[in-house]
Amino acid sequence: MKALLYHFHGIDDFDFSTISPEDLPEVQKAAESREYGILPTVYLRRENLPRLVEVLQEYHRLEQTNAVPNIAGFAIEGPLLGPQGGIPRAGRWFPSAKEWDVIASLGPLGLRYIVMAPDAMALDERIDAGPTFADLLTSFYEQGLRIAVGHFHREAPERSAVRLREVLEFLHSRYDSSPYLVLTDHLYNDTPRNFTHSWRTPQERVHREVELRRVLDPDWNETDLRELLGPVPAEMLRSARESLLYPCINFDGYHVDLEICRRTVEYLGVDRLIALTDHTEVATMAQEPLSRSDHNPLWLRDDGAVAAGSSGYEQQRQNILSIGFDDTAVHRMFVDNPVTAIGYRIKKGAA
Repeated sequence: MKALLYHFHGIDDFDFSTISPEDLPEVQKAAESREYGILPTVYLRRENLPRLVEVLQEYHRLEQTNAVPNIAGFAIEGPLLGPQGGIPRAGRWFPSAKEWDVIASLGPLGLRYIVMAPDAMALDERIDAGPTFADLLTSFYEQGLRIAVGHFHREAPERSAVRLREVLEFLHSRYDSSPYLVLTDHLYNDTPRNFTHSWRTPQERVHREVELRRVLDPDWNETDLRELLGPVPAEMLRSARESLLYPCINFDGYHVDLEICRRTVEYLGVDRLIALTDHTEVATMAQEPLSRSDHNPLWLRDDGAVAAGSSGYEQQRQNILSIGFDDTAVHRMFVDNPVTAIGYRIKKGAA
């Protein structure tokens, strides 16, 4: 296996957000032909939930006969996400308690994780005057479905950081503590920040050197990262070092500048990161059209918001090598770490 593509949105002609059960053999062939393991990541439109159930049911059936060995399961990005970011518009919505039950029930069928904003609700807030957010998390984890934190709200960074910590403490108090118990979307993106993390246009790149120095000149081991990076990025890095979550980072150079990627790898170590491509090969996502940027290899929504990347494993491998790491580090972040993370199974904590 060259890589486990742990979080990406489309291969060949297949947009994972709209695939049907009968597409799974062809998706398997595409992954096998490239020597990839894949974890297709779906933006879920509300009206597509029944079809996703059918896809997972068929995936589970095929998995039992080892007919899809290159497909490691599925993930959902959303629908409980912060309001900013270039997600497909129909991929952000607030499920009813009944719809959450359906999503949770997909855990045993191969839904490995769900990206969600941990600051969207307090743990004791109720859904439809019924279960609390804490109850929802429990229903996920009892059925083998983990969360990947991301797509934070941006209006109250301190509150977001506190709620992230509360979610982590809640889950680690109920289940065997492991760095793989809680996953993440990619670091720094769709997150309130105190710093500039990427320079994507010629106009932005004029300011890159000055703005980059503000982030890289301080010693991250000595400085207050809450002040330098912001409460949420600092909490994610702190929690990663404390083995409370397992973070991901994108090495395409445009989601996050490669020099910031380099510093993050140096700070956390290659044993604590998954390389996440977040790319697609298809010009649609969840039935919404995408176009290519004039300035970089990113896919854009019709309003210019970044929706996904187009740089897959080969380009990101070259980028990792270009910033001073070797193929051992590439293999660690693209194979060993994601394989271990996806293979982890939740264990109930001691009473």
